[in-house]
Amino acid sequence: MRGPHTPFRTAMSPCGQAVRSRTRDRVERGSSSVEFAILFPVIVALLLAGPQLALWYFAREAADAAAHVGARAASVHGAAGGAGQAAADTHLARLRTGAITGYSVTESDTATAVSVHVTASVPNVIPLPGFAPTVDVTVVRGKERFTTPDSP
Repeated sequence: MRGPHTPFRTAMSPCGQAVRSRTRDRVERGSSSVEFAILFPVIVALLLAGPQLALWYFAREAADAAAHVGARAASVHGAAGGAGQAAADTHLARLRTGAITGYSVTESDTATAVSVHVTASVPNVIPLPGFAPTVDVTVVRGKERFTTPDSP
């Protein structure tokens, strides 16, 4: 029986099984091409998301390590101003990987603590307009100081 929502006919075979007519095949012609055109960009984005995530993770770990090296160098008693920034720059320059395309390091001091901030750019694997992955890490560390039993 043909209703308003069924674009194809079904008939009963002599064995009692339902048999579809060729009307449905004509209605669905080209549907696989449309499905492929819709799903292909999604599949490609999912395939490229893994390497993009791996690059971002490696860049974050490298920036974190550089910030820790810089904070350690700047927190030493009697360290010169900018020692943390120089140590972090040296650490990132020694990496020489393709996981970081550009970076900037800033250092700020207070009387009791030092802060090293590293911002790094990650290569873009996913070709989306306006997508520019970056990493932003800040490490704060207390400065070394020597005390005596009489002074806190």
